[in-house]
Amino acid sequence: MANRLGIKEVKQKAGRFCAFRERSPNELFEKIQSWGIAEEDAAQLVAELSKEGFVDEQRFANAYCNDKFEFNSWGKQKIKSHIYSHKLSELAVQNALDRIDPDKYFNRLSELAESKWQKLEKEDDFKRKQKTLAFLVGKGYEQDLIWTALNSLAKQSR
Repeated sequence: MANRLGIKEVKQKAGRFCAFRERSPNELFEKIQSWGIAEEDAAQLVAELSKEGFVDEQRFANAYCNDKFEFNSWGKQKIKSHIYSHKLSELAVQNALDRIDPDKYFNRLSELAESKWQKLEKEDDFKRKQKTLAFLVGKGYEQDLIWTALNSLAKQSR
């Protein structure tokens, strides 16, 4: 490894990088490579840091899914499409998405739908449904759940 940084320094730097927040193995790999480390050496470092618990695919997937749902109010579809760039296994992503409480998920969807519905009170019901649907699809919620919430709102407004 003929680099400006020695392997010990890179490992320490990578450890500090991981300590700041959860990182995906791919994110760590790319960061190490950006420091001028060869691909095979970077892969070896990621493997070592994984064994030592600095980086964990499932832990990252859990944190990512939870944060995007809790803080951004994203639905599972949007979370899944955005987490794809981290190159995680399908199993890790699905396990993380399954950890989202279904009742809390539907309640969040209903809150978002009601909020958007109220903002569109001057529109007729068809336009309200259309715009609320588009908003919730953009947030990444599933259409069957959206329609359940929308039909409930439409019945309430009659």
